[in-house]
Amino acid sequence: MKAYLSFLKLRLNVGLQYRFAAIAGILTQFFFGVMYLFIYEAYYRANISIGMEWQALVSYLWLNQIFFYLTYFNLIDGDIYDSIVTGQVSYELVRPLSVYWLWYVKLLAKKIAGAALRFLPVLVVAMLLPSKYALQAPVSVAAFLLFLVTLFLGVILSICIGMIIYGFMFYTTSSRGLFSIYTAIADFLAGGTIPIVFMPPLLQKICYALPFRLTIDLPFRLYVGNISVEEGVVSVVKQVVWIAITMVLGLVLMKHSQKKLVVQGG
Repeated sequence: MKAYLSFLKLRLNVGLQYRFAAIAGILTQFFFGVMYLFIYEAYYRANISIGMEWQALVSYLWLNQIFFYLTYFNLIDGDIYDSIVTGQVSYELVRPLSVYWLWYVKLLAKKIAGAALRFLPVLVVAMLLPSKYALQAPVSVAAFLLFLVTLFLGVILSICIGMIIYGFMFYTTSSRGLFSIYTAIADFLAGGTIPIVFMPPLLQKICYALPFRLTIDLPFRLYVGNISVEEGVVSVVKQVVWIAITMVLGLVLMKHSQKKLVVQGG
């Protein structure tokens, strides 16, 4: 465990050095936040029946931008990708450490570092905007505490799902297409593209049957009060169950793929 914590600290220090990328990310978050607000405002002005109040939607959209780097499903890491394609992964396999957990810690550090550099500026601006477009306080203390718990578990779950995709990378010569498809589908089913309450009933049922919504839709709707505290407590159990399932699948897939791994060249 000490080795993994040291590796986490090292990757965090590396990730926190990319300040120019963080500035670009902050500006991107502002742009998309404002753009989404104006787009959805047009729907509300047209009096279209939607299952979320305007102020709740505003907070939902800003939360999605504030915690974007934590919740986004695009977990492709250049170092990991290159190590598989070039065969450098063989050096990691001879270490007395699990490749699965090394990569897991690397992805976790990447998320935390990226979010740390973007979180505060977007949060401050979102709170200082005119009240109609500003991030509001959570509906209750209980909802806020559950929001923090479900957000943390959601990050863990998103990495567990991502590690399954990394397991499949051992069976392909190029996996960028696989990651692109996975990212688009996962983000949509999680409520990152549009809130799940805006979707048709059948599509909502599909989203509720899959684990993706537990990473974005659940914590953000708890914060704005669109999901009750009681339902949130039940959903925490679902998150833990899905974390266990996806983690076991990822470990099994990674172990199996390593047995079939052949590195060509000297």
